[in-house]
Amino acid sequence: MKKLLIAFFAVAVVALSSTPASAVIDVEGRYWLSTLDSNVMATDLSIIGTNIDLVDTLGMDDKKNFFDGRIVLELGGHRLRYGYVPLEWKGTGSHNASITFNGQTYNANVAIDSELSIKYHRLAYQYNFIDTLDNHLGVIAELKYFDIDAKLQSAVNNEVIGIGAPVPTVGLAAQIAVPFLIKLGGEVTGVSLGNKAYMYDAEVSLSYKPLPLFDLAAGYRAFKMHVEDSGNEADIDITGPFIMLRGDF
Repeated sequence: MKKLLIAFFAVAVVALSSTPASAVIDVEGRYWLSTLDSNVMATDLSIIGTNIDLVDTLGMDDKKNFFDGRIVLELGGHRLRYGYVPLEWKGTGSHNASITFNGQTYNANVAIDSELSIKYHRLAYQYNFIDTLDNHLGVIAELKYFDIDAKLQSAVNNEVIGIGAPVPTVGLAAQIAVPFLIKLGGEVTGVSLGNKAYMYDAEVSLSYKPLPLFDLAAGYRAFKMHVEDSGNEADIDITGPFIMLRGDF
């Protein structure tokens, strides 16, 4: 997968450098009204961790809104994109049974302060093999990078885990123009290594172009990451609608 992605980006660089079409830069700002439904389990050596529900057990807000920024360079049917969204949840909760996180035991009915931070970077190359006016169909090669920090703190324990993980993914993107300056679009990128490791990021939207250089859009996005490894597990599920403003330059 990594070799395939490197080869794809190498082809992208050559294609972008040799394309005679004039460049267009798109700048997007999105506001994502998300819902969190996630579990984590952290094991240290032989001490098996507890499968912890972030909302029900730790009291994290299941509803939270985030800003997502993207910049896209368009050269004919080729697109190079960078996107970034910082995700963060905090909570205070207690459980009627003790829980174990990364080798540390938190006693029952004791208040636990928790934080989960995910800095989500995306660098993608998209090639549209159909690209006519406001209609396109293309393939995407994307390198996602996750900078993840998780923290649990009580009056006795204070445990922090930090992980940085690059994840190469592939996907599809499409857009169809419909009457009255409205476009229906969507994309999905992801990767699967079986039941123990998979992820996807998918969205669909309707956009309207009220002015020549600006688009307004509303849509729905679903992000899912599931990883199991040596007694550690993360199941992160974030879904919800979004609104978007895009400018072309």
